[in-house]
This record gives sequence, C-alpha cells and structure tokens, in this order.
Amino acid sequence: MDHIQCPVCGSSSKLKFTLKFNVYKCPDCGLYTSDAGFDFSFKSDLELASREVGLKKLRFANFEKIITKLRQIKPGKITGLEIGSGNGWWLKVCQEHGINCIGIEPEKAHEGYHTANGLDVRYGFYPDMNVKKESGYDFIIFNDVFEHIKEIDELIINLKQDLAENGVLIINLPMSSGFFYRTAMLMNKLGFKSFLERLWQFNFHSPHMNYFNQKNLEILLRKHGFIKQADHELDSLDFSTLKERIKADSGISKFKTAVLTSGLLLLKPVILTAKPDIRVFFFGKNKPLAD
Repeated sequence: MDHIQCPVCGSSSKLKFTLKFNVYKCPDCGLYTSDAGFDFSFKSDLELASREVGLKKLRFANFEKIITKLRQIKPGKITGLEIGSGNGWWLKVCQEHGINCIGIEPEKAHEGYHTANGLDVRYGFYPDMNVKKESGYDFIIFNDVFEHIKEIDELIINLKQDLAENGVLIINLPMSSGFFYRTAMLMNKLGFKSFLERLWQFNFHSPHMNYFNQKNLEILLRKHGFIKQADHELDSLDFSTLKERIKADSGISKFKTAVLTSGLLLLKPVILTAKPDIRVFFFGKNKPLAD
C-alpha cells in the first residue's frame, strides 16, 4: 500500500520508509505513521533488566520536572490516572510527592515492584478497565505511551470523558523533529535501517504507531477541544547508563553495543545542543489554565 489516511488531519500520507513495517508521512502535518500492530503475545527483543538500569535515573529526573509543572498548574490535593504504567516509576514519584495516582498497565512483568511499593495498578487496557472517577481525574498522563496507541481519536474521546472539567492531559513522548530521529533517517538513506527500526521499536511487542512533532500533536488535541497550556523539553539520554540503555534491545550484539556507546559519548556535545528528542505537553480540557 502506497498511501494511508493521516490519523491527525485526514490527508493522504505517502509511503516513506520500508522497514519491518511500512512507515508513511503526511505531506500536510508531517505525522509519521506505521502499519505496525501490538503483539498480544508480549514477546519481543526487550531485555527488562538492562532497560531498567539504562532508564531509571533518567526517568526519575524527568518525572520530577513534570511534577514541578503539574504542581504549578494544579496545586492542592489532586488525583490522577497514568495510562501504561510499565515499571511504576511515575506512580512512585507521585507517591513521594503526596499525589494520588492510579495506573493502568497491560502487563504484569513489574507486578512485584508495584506490590512492594504499594502502588495502585490495575492490569488491563484502557479504556476497557473500569477506572472511572465520578468527578473525573484532575490529570491523565502518558509517559512514552501515547505514540504506541493506534486508535488515537477514540482514545482522546475517552480521555475527555474521564477528565474533570478543568482537568489536564499530560503527554510525554519522543519527537520526530529531534536529533535521534533525524539522524536515524539519514542513516536509513545510507542503507542502515537498524537505527530507524530501533527508534520505532519494531522488534518489541509494543511498537510505535505514530511519531509526532509539536505541530501535529497540537492539531490532534485541538481537534478534540484541548488547548495547549505548556510544554518543555526533557532529557533523552543519561550518558552514565548508555551501555545498559542500548543493551535493552537484546537483538543488538556486544560489539555493536560497544560501538554505539562510544559513538554517542563522542557526540555528547552535539546531542546536548541539538533539537530535543523528548517533550512533555500539558493540555487543558476546557478553559486556559494559569501559567
């Protein structure tokens, strides 16, 4: 198939990359969309132990930044919902800040951590899980999850119903305008597909369905009545745990891991000054929120 309909603006997206799955690009809003699907067997090349070492410090630091902004927007007692809680780190940070947040997670791979830390995680898929709150949630958050969901219009309709009247939707996700995605596209042109395959996570059971930029994400949310209130960049790498981060993909050899680690360390000054790869967005459901 050479064309598909863009899920954001409805234009005809054209085939851009032929990888393990096809990737299409919208000529109008710039959204990249794949024809990948979720693998309900939950089998993939993801190595959880290395992934945790490679990501934990980075994620906790980024979550602290998100909490700081959330507290500015929503002071006082608040209740939130995280969709796709994974290891439960966001819920742990909320717990430490006295914020009540429950999580929805399809997998039970991290159930031991959830239980040991007293985290409220419901196992299943949103919106199938019955987690409705009568007055609605003060915030709903996606941490590196929104880009993995295919039916995004249906998703946002449900989110709007589950948010309180002045609730905040928080989306933390990778950007197609960032250094790594642009570099991976260049490497693909040179015949090295593996870099782009890795960014799309096509070897994992939950690959990316879309790769957004700031423009098309705002178009999508505005279409459903959400107004962007704030956004800021987040760190995409913890250089002290690079090797473990790369080893999270068990399909990458030891030699390639060593080469990539060395190469990224050499590029550290460039990466730190380049366009950010990860941003977090705060969208108001109704009226604009205070800065």
